[in-house]
Amino acid sequence: MRKGMTLIELLVVVGLLLIILAIAAFDGRKTLRGQEQAAFLRSLQGFFWQGATEAASRGTLLTVVFTGNRLEIRYGAQTLRALDVPPGVSLTLPTGVVAQLTPPGKVVDANGNDLTQPLRFEVNLDSRTYTYVVSLIGEVKVKP
Repeated sequence: MRKGMTLIELLVVVGLLLIILAIAAFDGRKTLRGQEQAAFLRSLQGFFWQGATEAASRGTLLTVVFTGNRLEIRYGAQTLRALDVPPGVSLTLPTGVVAQLTPPGKVVDANGNDLTQPLRFEVNLDSRTYTYVVSLIGEVKVKP
C-alpha cells in the first residue's frame, strides 16, 4: 500500500489551486472597482446637499471646485469636503469653480448669479452615463 502523494500529483493539485486563485483574484478586482464606482455615485449625489447645508450652518459663502480628479467644497483656500473621482469615472464638469453655495443654503453659478435652470452634468462609468441635476437648494437627482 502506498502512503502520501507523488510529486506529479502534488504539482497537479498546486496548479489547480493557482488557477482557482487567479480567477478569484481577477473577479475580485473587477467587483471591487464596481463597488468603488457605485459608492462614488452615491456620495456625489449627497455632495451638493451637504455643501449647501454647510454653507447655511456656517453662514458663509462656499465654493465647489473641480480639479479634474477631485471635487471639493472650499471655504477660501481651506478644503472642507473632498470627493476623489475613482479610476474609470469621468465628469463633464469644467475644471475650476463649478458653483457657489450661499449662506441660506442655496446653489448659485460659478459667478455668484442665481441659477436660471438646474445645474446639470454627466458622469461616465465605462459604457454607462448618468445625468446629475442639482437644484437651487442642492438637491441632486440622478437620471440614468
